[in-house]
Amino acid sequence: MPERLYTLKEACLLLGLHPRTIQKWDKQGKIRVLRTLGGRRRIPESEIRRLQGERGIRSIIGYARVSSPTQRDDLERQVEYLRQRGVQEVVTDIGSGLNEKRRGFLRLLDRVLHNEVDKVVVLCEDRLTRFGFDTLRIVFEAHGTTIEVLNHVEIKSPRQEVVEDLITIISHFSGRIYGMRSRKHREVVKRAEELFTQT
Repeated sequence: MPERLYTLKEACLLLGLHPRTIQKWDKQGKIRVLRTLGGRRRIPESEIRRLQGERGIRSIIGYARVSSPTQRDDLERQVEYLRQRGVQEVVTDIGSGLNEKRRGFLRLLDRVLHNEVDKVVVLCEDRLTRFGFDTLRIVFEAHGTTIEVLNHVEIKSPRQEVVEDLITIISHFSGRIYGMRSRKHREVVKRAEELFTQT
C-alpha cells in the first residue's frame, strides 16, 4: 500500500507548526518533502511520524467505520462529526467490525503500539470493534492511549449491518468446518443469507 502523503496544511495541523516553518525546513533539508506535478508540497506519513517523535507529539486520531460501500454517506457524516469536534486526523474503514484485518484499523493499531497516539476518538464503541472493546481499551491504555467515545448511549446499528455481521460469523465457522472452497460451505452461507434477509 503506498504511503500516505499529507498536504502542507494537514502537516501543519498534525505537527503544530506554521507553514513557513515547514517551507524553511524544506529549503534547509531538515524535512523530506515530495512535490506534485504542479509543484505543491506533500509530506510523507513516515516523515510526519518522525517529527512527531522528535518533538514529543502524540496524535489524536478519530476512527470511523461502516460495513459496506452503500453506507458511504454515513461514513462521511461520521468523519464530519469528528472534525467538528476538533479531530484533525481521521482513519476510516469500510468493512465489518468483526474483521480484524481492516487496513485503517491495523494502521491505527500499529501507531498505538508504537506509542504515537494520545487519544482515539470514536462516535460509539462498535465503530472500533464489535466485540472486545474493553480488552482493546486495556491494550491502548498500556501504551498511553485513551479512547474517547462521543456517544455513550447504545446505538442500534442498521439492520443490514447486523445481518452482515451474523453472516460473517457463520461464514467463518462454516469455512473452518467444511473448508472455505467447499460446496457445503457455500450452501450454508447461502442459506444464512436467505434466512436473515427475509422480511
